[in-house]
Amino acid sequence: MRKFLLFILTIINSIALAQEGNVLFRTTDSIVATTSPTTIVNDIPECKHQIGIGLSKFVNAAFPSDSNAFLLEYRYLKTPSFAYRIGGDYRAETAKDSSYELALKIGVDKLFKDYKKWQFYYGIDVWGRYLYYKDRQQHFTNFALNPFFGVLFRLSKNFSVATEPGFFVKYSIRRDRRSFDPDAQTEWFESRLAKIGFVQLNFHF
Repeated sequence: MRKFLLFILTIINSIALAQEGNVLFRTTDSIVATTSPTTIVNDIPECKHQIGIGLSKFVNAAFPSDSNAFLLEYRYLKTPSFAYRIGGDYRAETAKDSSYELALKIGVDKLFKDYKKWQFYYGIDVWGRYLYYKDRQQHFTNFALNPFFGVLFRLSKNFSVATEPGFFVKYSIRRDRRSFDPDAQTEWFESRLAKIGFVQLNFHF
């Protein structure tokens, strides 16, 4: 597991460091100029901060849900074409079979194409998720590598909707403290498509 986590962190670090040496140029009215803190792209003032909320968490009937998606995400544009990302999720249920869930992720993404209100980008996230069933004394831990391709549509200067279909490779650990069955203490890998049809509402500032 340590080698798997080291491999994931190495990929993220390499992508981020590769961006440090890049000098980004924008073409506006046939004039090539370096970007400044306040940049206007396609007549829309650029906002460096973005907060996103997964709509399926609130309107399950209208939007597909994904147990591997995150409720709240934050995105910071280091340059107009490169961004850092972080996300989190939390759930607590105190019913008969009480459970607690916590998830965190970090990642980067890079702009691929910018067509006025439409933006296409690609990136990679690394995330971990922990789920605990108190009454059953069961612990589930997941670590995943999630490449994706994103599509963002600008509704206005401050609002947009986005979807980020992709796939993930996930390493899972299960620990059942009340079971003597060897199969109850297991570890495994899995991979599948992720966030297909998942829609996120974003606020830019």
